[in-house]
Amino acid sequence: MDSKSLISSEFPVLSLDDSGEKALRLMSEYRVFHIPLIQRDNYLALISEDDILDWDTPEEPLSLAEFLTFRPAVFEGAHPYEAVRIAKEFNLSVLPVVDKQNHFSGVITIDGLFTYLTDNNAIKSEGSILVFEMEQRNYSASEIARICETNSINLLSLTVKTKDEQGLIWVTIKVNSNDIQALVSTFERFSYTMVEMFSTDFTKEDVQQNYDMLMHYINL
Repeated sequence: MDSKSLISSEFPVLSLDDSGEKALRLMSEYRVFHIPLIQRDNYLALISEDDILDWDTPEEPLSLAEFLTFRPAVFEGAHPYEAVRIAKEFNLSVLPVVDKQNHFSGVITIDGLFTYLTDNNAIKSEGSILVFEMEQRNYSASEIARICETNSINLLSLTVKTKDEQGLIWVTIKVNSNDIQALVSTFERFSYTMVEMFSTDFTKEDVQQNYDMLMHYINL
């Protein structure tokens, strides 16, 4: 799957002839804070609500605006995780998708990213999430997988996030069992420091919680 596959089928765009007032109306209608500005098939800029609200003459066409310099985008062939990273970095409500010639392909909405992140086996499957803190030099994905296997537990996913400049990292794993007492004991015997643990017998609220946790612990 690539970023192009996450493009929203129906989403408005702005042209240079459109006014700032029209931009605000569309943002309100579609409940977003950003709309792309397009000229022919080329992506020019991403217009934000703050841009328009700070503009002294929003009744004028966008061609007269001086804030048309913000151009975040993801390439069509990029992995969806790259789209998540860019959207998170710039706090976007929509993310434009372009080809290598900067031709506009469409936008990915935050709802689209949320659906992608929650619609995979690792997140949908019941089980447990464990978060470990360790030094980077002590991290071994193969050892973590082996510890899970020796306890007859499958490792569904593993992510790593740098905690600080002193070389500490957070390692988050998802396993396919809620009965993890023996697994936790094994990790403790191998001197792993567990800082958090979550059981995941999912409801809608649990899915949202795990999405929030993903955004908290993964800096893609």
